[in-house]
Amino acid sequence: MNFIYDGISFNTFEGGKYAIASFTTDTNASEGNRNLNQLSLFMGKERPFGYLTYDTTLTFTISIIKNPCIDDNMIFDVLEIERLKRWLCRPAPHKLKIEDGNSISNNWDKYFGQFNQYENVFWEGSFDVTEEIIGGKRIGVTLNFISTRPFALQEDVIFTGDINAGQSITINDVSDEIGYIYPEMTIKCLNGGELSVHNDFEDRYTTVESCSTNEIINFSKYLQITSSNTAHNIYDDFNYVFLRLGNNFVSNENILTFSMDCQYEIRYNPIKKILPV
Repeated sequence: MNFIYDGISFNTFEGGKYAIASFTTDTNASEGNRNLNQLSLFMGKERPFGYLTYDTTLTFTISIIKNPCIDDNMIFDVLEIERLKRWLCRPAPHKLKIEDGNSISNNWDKYFGQFNQYENVFWEGSFDVTEEIIGGKRIGVTLNFISTRPFALQEDVIFTGDINAGQSITINDVSDEIGYIYPEMTIKCLNGGELSVHNDFEDRYTTVESCSTNEIINFSKYLQITSSNTAHNIYDDFNYVFLRLGNNFVSNENILTFSMDCQYEIRYNPIKKILPV
């Protein structure tokens, strides 16, 4: 197994002289701790679920040792620890990807060979590094990964195209989490007037009035809106209903209908509840 952090491969870092001993978590949970915020009814005789929040982000550890095939000296020196910490202990989060090189089953091996189960999955975060010392010697390192989220994400799913007024597209929200996600959406208006995008999954309308021809409007996943037309006071013309993609246990189909001719790009990262093992 191999991991790639901020585009740098562990297997090639410093000539590949380190080896992964194990991936572990305390509970083998594939997501952070959930809080269902239960309500109290009838003096506590019934406690229905309220709303879901996550109280922790996902964490897991990676233990590493010296690679005996590369380096006969199994002891880490001070400079090696410093370089590992400089790479992994960043103050800002970076993308972590896993390469396992294993297939799901021998039957798949027979027909398709090996493949990476985590190819389109990533986590984002930083590491704490703990030195494992025995008899005054550094014999290993434990890397504790701290994610910025309670779960993993899938790489960008992108939908682009041209569409005429009144036409629709279908997007299936393939997240493992039931609920909704705010995507990034950019629309270039090909004529003037009112732009409206209707999602039939929740019967929600995202509407911007007084759009101009060739105006480019961006809807951020962090619930911000901007326009390429500086003369357009878009904050007064927006209904502040941002597009979101939803799913429930029986359906994940989102049918989006556009009110005007436009070019669109919609991208989102599906939630993936998976843990590297």
